[in-house]
Amino acid sequence: MRGLLIIFSIILLVSCDNQSLSIVVNEYDTSKLSIDFDNEKAYEIGANVEGMPIFKDPKKALKQAKLDYKEAFEAVAKEFDLEPVSDRNYKEYKKYGWQVTVKDKNVQEQSVKLSKFLDIYENSFGE
Repeated sequence: MRGLLIIFSIILLVSCDNQSLSIVVNEYDTSKLSIDFDNEKAYEIGANVEGMPIFKDPKKALKQAKLDYKEAFEAVAKEFDLEPVSDRNYKEYKKYGWQVTVKDKNVQEQSVKLSKFLDIYENSFGE
């Protein structure tokens, strides 16, 4: 019984620690990013406890990204046969965004930006 309690305590501590990674504790110098969000409020970024960039409101950021990177989401989904982006499959979009082979340069550039956006989005969940 005591062993079970210790294991449960460790799991609880680890899960609490991951949650703290999704909390903004400081400002983040966005000039360090490899992507510019043009001061769009939905993309407000702060730093977590480890100094990593995270979105202050990840849901709002994803909603805006679905508008700003609409063609990229469509191209990635089509080329790699993905379901519409969600909290469960965004990592696939992150992985494949920069690999899109469409001929349209704008869609290619947008797809690379999509991968960069999703890199920060992923940080926002303490993963």
